[in-house]
Amino acid sequence: LFSFFFFFLSTLLSSCEMVSKSTNEKLKQGIAVRFHGEEGMGQGVVREWFDILSNEIINPDYALFTQSADGTTFQPNSNSSVNPDHLNYFRFAGQILGLALYHRQLVNIYFTRSFYKHILGIPVNYQDVSSIDPEYAKNLQWILDNDISDLGLELTFSVETDVFGAMEEVPLKPGGTSILVTQDNKAEYVQLVTELRMTRAIQPQINAFLLGFHTFIPPSLIQLFDEYELELLLSGMPEIDVQDWCRNTEYTSGYDPQEPVIQWFWEVVKSLTQEERVLLLQFVTGSSRVPHGGFAYLMGGSGLQKFTVAAVPYTSNLLPTSSTCINMLKLPEYPSKEVLKDRLLVALHCGSYGYTMA
Repeated sequence: LFSFFFFFLSTLLSSCEMVSKSTNEKLKQGIAVRFHGEEGMGQGVVREWFDILSNEIINPDYALFTQSADGTTFQPNSNSSVNPDHLNYFRFAGQILGLALYHRQLVNIYFTRSFYKHILGIPVNYQDVSSIDPEYAKNLQWILDNDISDLGLELTFSVETDVFGAMEEVPLKPGGTSILVTQDNKAEYVQLVTELRMTRAIQPQINAFLLGFHTFIPPSLIQLFDEYELELLLSGMPEIDVQDWCRNTEYTSGYDPQEPVIQWFWEVVKSLTQEERVLLLQFVTGSSRVPHGGFAYLMGGSGLQKFTVAAVPYTSNLLPTSSTCINMLKLPEYPSKEVLKDRLLVALHCGSYGYTMA
């Protein structure tokens, strides 16, 4: 095992410099870290190094990443070019995450679902927009749900976007400024808007990040996973306090805390594994992370929005569903705890196909 030694001050700049001086083969063989002025070495110091770099990569002073709307995840900043070296730093960030995964180290960052999809080469969809602009995501949902030909809208295949404080009209496809959005082509419009907001606006940043990441983790290997599995591989399992969850949950459509179905639900949640609880949180809120301060600070599409359980009439084999923009679990009135648990687990393991939007 070859160990490469870092003698550096704990900053992004010095770490980037030291990594660039090494060869990829040496970094794959092993990493040994020594902080400037300290004698400590070993795996504990390596873990500390990855933890420090995790915090530095998302440090707003570097303008590389920006927080999601709910404040729990990060994605590339479309205006990161205010930092003239931003693409070099994105490449370095990709190297660090690739190295962490290669050496089975965890990083202290959780990214938006769309950014995990970019790493995996999975197309984004309009629901991913909610992580950066919940209201805009609801507008896209509205377009899909309504017959726009009856509403007198005159949308074209172009959008106005803010480019360093100046509004510019950007065509979504060639000639887009003169192509009207109709009932027949509105799905294409929504997808192209999504790709502009979530991919085209940060394509150079994504490309630079992947250039570094693929140095250590080839696309053919990482594409074996989905976005939820990748999050767990990179950042590990978040801790979920069930008591805090229960205290900060609201009920609607006839449910209250004393209802047998609700009591069964919390008994089932307590019996779930930590991974299954994360899946439940993802299924209902679209995020695996609890905000700083706990479930009382859970965000929805229009601000603070507690986890909510709504009653749904029971029919045989009916699965729970969710509305992620309002953090709502639509829980059928199951006849027993055993049926509730069985149907809930089926929904969770098919959860990536089960989201709905308010």
